[in-house]
Amino acid sequence: MRTRFVLALAVVLSLSAMVGFAESALDLPVVVVFYADGCPDCALMEELLVGLAYDLPPSAIRRYEISQPGSMRILRRLEAAYEIDSTTSAIPIVFVGDTYVIGAGRSQEFRLRDAIGRCVTVGCPSPLARIELTSFPWKDVARLALIVGLIALLALLQFP
Repeated sequence: MRTRFVLALAVVLSLSAMVGFAESALDLPVVVVFYADGCPDCALMEELLVGLAYDLPPSAIRRYEISQPGSMRILRRLEAAYEIDSTTSAIPIVFVGDTYVIGAGRSQEFRLRDAIGRCVTVGCPSPLARIELTSFPWKDVARLALIVGLIALLALLQFP
């Protein structure tokens, strides 16, 4: 009986750890950057981002090079979610929480400083939360496995 209990407890603990891992692995970034290789404004924006985002973990920033497969699709969906006219959009474009910054310059720097400062102090939603990214639902699978593990534990504890 004791061996079954220890085994069942180990299964449940490992399943709950898997749920935590699945949730942390799917954390969405608070800063999403679209850039192009060889773009001078993009290089300026990258320098600015490195200086501003030192308080954020590396996973908080996601960069998309626009020539990479799928990047333009994500950009167009974010532009629609933020109600940006794609004919006036330019590169670089940075999405921070509920704010977006197009291009590089002094006014863009101030907007970016303000947006990242707000994210660091009070938190902000991920821009990618505004669009549905198709991916495998690992969180749901991990939660289901945890529930099944708990049921198995209860069943094992019922028999001597």
